[in-house]
Amino acid sequence: MRAVLGALVVILILVLVGWLILRPDSGNSQMAQPDQNSSTPTVSSWNEKSSTPSAGSSVVKCPAGGSSPGSTTNDGRLRSGRISAARISDWADQTMSMPWVRNISSQTETVYVSSPTSWMSVSGVGQLAAADGFSDPRTAARMMTECFASSQYYSGYTGSKVVSQQEFDRNGHTGWWVRTEIDVSIPNLPQVRGDVVDVVVMDTGQSDFMGVYFNSATIGDSARQKLVDAARESIQVS
Repeated sequence: MRAVLGALVVILILVLVGWLILRPDSGNSQMAQPDQNSSTPTVSSWNEKSSTPSAGSSVVKCPAGGSSPGSTTNDGRLRSGRISAARISDWADQTMSMPWVRNISSQTETVYVSSPTSWMSVSGVGQLAAADGFSDPRTAARMMTECFASSQYYSGYTGSKVVSQQEFDRNGHTGWWVRTEIDVSIPNLPQVRGDVVDVVVMDTGQSDFMGVYFNSATIGDSARQKLVDAARESIQVS
């Protein structure tokens, strides 16, 4: 009987020690807590039938096939696979970071210099892989637009709306063009309302890749808007 009681006492002591070691310490400020912070910007998951993403919902789930830079050419055009567009004079060659676009060849121009955030315009071409879920030009153009809007490129994102969308054909190849206004609010750049963004996706005749052209120009910046409009109209498919 004493042996049984002794064994019970030992078990109770072990349980008590284990509880003291493993119980949460409400006074320990260094204990790991669930991450309540969402990434910026926050927009809805992409859905082919959905409206344009809006601020305040979950992060867009964009493909992450792996962004890669395109090759530099000296013929006055930006080239990626079979799609190309005219370079904009005096804009700098700079590859954009877009994980869902392959073989990017692009240019940028800084519009406003500020800290910690500056503002730029962009013009570029790249490849969208069927393996990443890009199926046809119309669907891919909308998907590309929403991924662009939700990327870290627009850290001050507050909302967006599709202005227009239509067929865009070149050299016997079919495509789809979406124009979107992306709104932002950036404390250190109060003069910036956002961007007009164009995305054109072309069927280049390849089963595994489509060509994409993209640009952005600050809302109200008519001079740069004319430059990117001219680049967009120069799209060719070889």
